[in-house]
Amino acid sequence: MTDTAHVRPAGVVGVNRAAQGVGVEGFCARGTGVLGVGGADQPGVAGRASTGPGVTGVSAQGVGVTGVSGGTSPGVLGRSDSGPGAAGESGSGPGLQGTSTSGTGVLGRATDGAGVSGTASGGPGVQGTSARGAGVLGQGAGTSAGVAGQGVSGPGVSGTSTQSVGVFGQASGTSAGVSGQADAGPGVSGTSDQGPGLSGTSAHGAGVSGQSGGTAPGVSGTSAGGVGVSGTGGPGAAGVTATGGAGAPGVFGRSDDRAGVFGMSSNGPGVSGATDTGAGVHGSASDGTGVNGDSEFQVGIVAAGGTTGLTATGGHLGADITGGLRVNGVMVAAGSAQFVIDHPLLPAENTLAHAFVASPERKNVYDGVVALDDSGAATVTLPDWFDALNQDFRYQLTSLGAPAPGLHVSAEIAGNSFSLAGGPPAGRVSWQVTGVRLDSWAQANPLTPVAAKPPDQQDFFLHPTVFDQPIERGIGVPPVPARQDDLPEEA
Repeated sequence: MTDTAHVRPAGVVGVNRAAQGVGVEGFCARGTGVLGVGGADQPGVAGRASTGPGVTGVSAQGVGVTGVSGGTSPGVLGRSDSGPGAAGESGSGPGLQGTSTSGTGVLGRATDGAGVSGTASGGPGVQGTSARGAGVLGQGAGTSAGVAGQGVSGPGVSGTSTQSVGVFGQASGTSAGVSGQADAGPGVSGTSDQGPGLSGTSAHGAGVSGQSGGTAPGVSGTSAGGVGVSGTGGPGAAGVTATGGAGAPGVFGRSDDRAGVFGMSSNGPGVSGATDTGAGVHGSASDGTGVNGDSEFQVGIVAAGGTTGLTATGGHLGADITGGLRVNGVMVAAGSAQFVIDHPLLPAENTLAHAFVASPERKNVYDGVVALDDSGAATVTLPDWFDALNQDFRYQLTSLGAPAPGLHVSAEIAGNSFSLAGGPPAGRVSWQVTGVRLDSWAQANPLTPVAAKPPDQQDFFLHPTVFDQPIERGIGVPPVPARQDDLPEEA
């Protein structure tokens, strides 16, 4: 009998008010349990429930609920005020699966919650497979994530693609295209056989951004043959930028036989590091180079610091420089400055070392040999810049070949020359003149031979061991670098 009071546009309507159970239930060993075909714009099967599922489908081997749509409408449409619009549970296969030849396989929309939510105890919460397009595409409104996934032991979100991107996220404004959070493992993990494991592109912000609350890296990349983490920055931007927490480096890279961190730039720094208290860039190697910088046309390594731009400590040499060394300032040798060359007589077996001449004044030394005239006199001509560079002159005269008790300076330096007299006629004299610098830089930076150590260096030594003091009481001793075991583990 037909109850006209309950006529609905739906093909099948079932209500069980007394038991509050299933309104319509269908079982079939091989075919479809319940089949509904709707006309016009109405659904083939519509289910509504106050507390339980609107439509439930159970299948021993196949799909619990199947919906097929010939046009642009979804095959299965679910709406809910507070819970999921469509929910599926499965013991081994996908809980909810959608297939489309041209549109989206599974589409979820929500006002303030997640459009699609997947929870799994062992497998992926949400899984998308695409032959050409994106495996999973999510767009979030407001501050919500486009795709959010949580996994107990497996990945929260997993995407697999044979040709394109496994997981793709797009966000407008300052939000992240893909966001992942994890208590212990990686928030977002990507694995690739040939291309990048994780790739991010942004017009204005960071391409890939990672944050870690514990001791694990914010972003970790591991590659069997290529680069672990690779970043390309636009004009004036860094390719890779990272900020580490207290005591942890911003960027940490480890490699067995290559560079731990490698940066390449066409016109800016290849690798740039900034820090408030520690080292801007720190490199540690067992038997290779700690920090290596190469530039085809510009500077290999640029270091700038508030107090010290570059600090180098070595067991034998703190720094080994091949080529010239230019110091725009004061060069301090806390010990002895010297030159070392191949021994001129035994160059293959020995070296020869000479110490630099030291003085409490900035002295310039000039010397030469002058021939005397028939009266035993001569004038020594000095460079045209001599008077402008020097002051406080000192003289040394030595007669060559014969004694000259009357040899003396007859006219002191003036007009870039001085004169001799009292020597043997037609004799030869070896002369030496010293002067103290008076140029503008020397006048602006006077040399103070004796100076008190600043308060933070009192009771410390430039060379503590020669005073029977421990090395820790040395001035300028760098802090002990972090051991390899202290550095964050790769995820």
